[in-house]
Amino acid sequence: MQNSTARSRAAALVLAPLLAVIALGFAARSPDAAPWWAAKRSVLNTHGAKVAWAWTSALFAAAAAVRAPTRTPAASAAAALRYALATLYWLAMARWFFGPPLFDRVFVRTGGECQPPAPDAAVAALSSLHACRSAGGRWTGGHDISGHCFLLLHSALFLAEEAVAPLLAAAAAVTVPRQPPALAAVRRAVLAATLALVAVWVFMLFATARYFHGAAELLSGTALGAGYWFVFYQARAWL
Repeated sequence: MQNSTARSRAAALVLAPLLAVIALGFAARSPDAAPWWAAKRSVLNTHGAKVAWAWTSALFAAAAAVRAPTRTPAASAAAALRYALATLYWLAMARWFFGPPLFDRVFVRTGGECQPPAPDAAVAALSSLHACRSAGGRWTGGHDISGHCFLLLHSALFLAEEAVAPLLAAAAAVTVPRQPPALAAVRRAVLAATLALVAVWVFMLFATARYFHGAAELLSGTALGAGYWFVFYQARAWL
């Protein structure tokens, strides 16, 4: 019971600040257009948020590599499995789920459709955001779950569990075998890079909440973004 309580307190310390950032962003909503750094074509969006899972995967791999010498093969395999499941979760929600991803299916089921660029354009039946925009259509009308909120939160929470927490623990431990100075330096560099990436995701969460989506869309994106983390890292601790 004590372990579960400690786990819940640690979870609150991780999740509460992220939820506060989203809430503050929504509270500070601006009627003005998004500034250049938050615009859809900004570098932070096109090379950051849009490919957030690629960056997250790279930092996870780096953290796993520097941790490998101090953990068992079974522990490394378990971490790889958690990563694979987290990737499948992201893919099913936002990329592909035996056809259109679940986000697009929700959008269509709630009244959304692909609006053609011209009355005679044959794109109205397209049922995925990517296919619609590729055909020149406009995705409109349904419940548009915030994909940015989902992916940024999913990425930040995954890195907090799989990279930040274990690397901080390794740095603070006094009972681990002495490691070569080079390995310790690499571990610190990976930790610093991971913290910097999480900070970028938090900043982009704020921008998303301030300039894009309505309250319901942000709420659904937040709930789904925390869903994998809650099930695989929190609920499991109580079983």
